[in-house]
Amino acid sequence: MNAASSWFLIVNGIVFLVFFGIPLFFCPLVWARRIGWNIPEDTDLVSYLGRSLGALALPLIAYLFIAAQDPWHYRFIFNLLIAIGALLVAVHLYGFLKKSQPRIEHVEILLYGANTLLAWFLYPQPPV
Repeated sequence: MNAASSWFLIVNGIVFLVFFGIPLFFCPLVWARRIGWNIPEDTDLVSYLGRSLGALALPLIAYLFIAAQDPWHYRFIFNLLIAIGALLVAVHLYGFLKKSQPRIEHVEILLYGANTLLAWFLYPQPPV
């Protein structure tokens, strides 16, 4: 019934788990260096915030996989994806305008924007 919604959640779960959730939770400084961030001399706060973000991302990613089984029942996850995506676009736009982030982060504006629109477009429909 909501096959496209399910596939959207599964693909999102895999992509965010591999590229954000696991790296941020386990090795935030390695992740940051690889995408071009300058790492300060004192890394405790940066590492703490990266691990914290990863810790928030992992349960959300787990719910993407759970919700893929019955998108209509777990449609709240689409609301979260839309809200989080819109806020991430705003954060990355701010960094773009301030010229305070690596170029790869500029690409994320388009990626988060597209993902937000897809979540809205693929919002599950009630079963018939």
